[in-house]
Amino acid sequence: MKKLITTCCIVGAFASASQAQIKLGLKLSPQITWVTPESKGISSGGSKINASYGLMFDYYFTENYAIATEISVANYAGELIVKDSKITRGGIAATYQNVDYNYRTQYVSIPLMLHMRTNEIGYFRYYAEFGLDLAMLVRAKADINNSSIDLTEVSVNNPDKKDEYMIESNDNPPIKYNDDVSILRTAMVIGAGIQYKIFGNTLLIAGVRYNKALNNFTVEDNWKAKMNAVSLNLGVLF
Repeated sequence: MKKLITTCCIVGAFASASQAQIKLGLKLSPQITWVTPESKGISSGGSKINASYGLMFDYYFTENYAIATEISVANYAGELIVKDSKITRGGIAATYQNVDYNYRTQYVSIPLMLHMRTNEIGYFRYYAEFGLDLAMLVRAKADINNSSIDLTEVSVNNPDKKDEYMIESNDNPPIKYNDDVSILRTAMVIGAGIQYKIFGNTLLIAGVRYNKALNNFTVEDNWKAKMNAVSLNLGVLF
């Protein structure tokens, strides 16, 4: 009896392994990103168009279910408008009603997702995905301007000497603001799309993904804001 059970377990393991399939691919994702303010002293300046690109890795442990991840370079841009602030630069201080920060950030993104797909319907499969995205900051730059100041391509986390300035609130005493960008970005990922078999096991991918930030992209507690995105995911799996 024990031998029979052992044999059945071995056969079951081989059957499961035979169903498992690893697929690698490339992706390009044009996307719309925007800032969602969560503090009263700031507002959003609208959405931006940018893109992400990288590698895809899908492990199908059954025909219709996979653990999926990616390694991609993800670009996020958004405009943050700071109200009633004071900037000191070169020893000269001035008060402004609005200061625009046009942020352009770049991350290395490694999401972990569950993919679920239908059986083949003609040459198509339909899929849904859900998971978490973890990303590390690579670069954070901003154009900072209003009627009296115009700074471009400022490395906000580590500004050059010529770009150094201090931004404060108009309170008495003033509160010094920190305009750095968070090193870590976490987000919830949800999406859907289609897979189209072009030949053999090669699949073309087209889908829509919503990437909702879970933490603030700004370090400053008085500038609580999240950077979100909706992307068109295009790729090929081999």
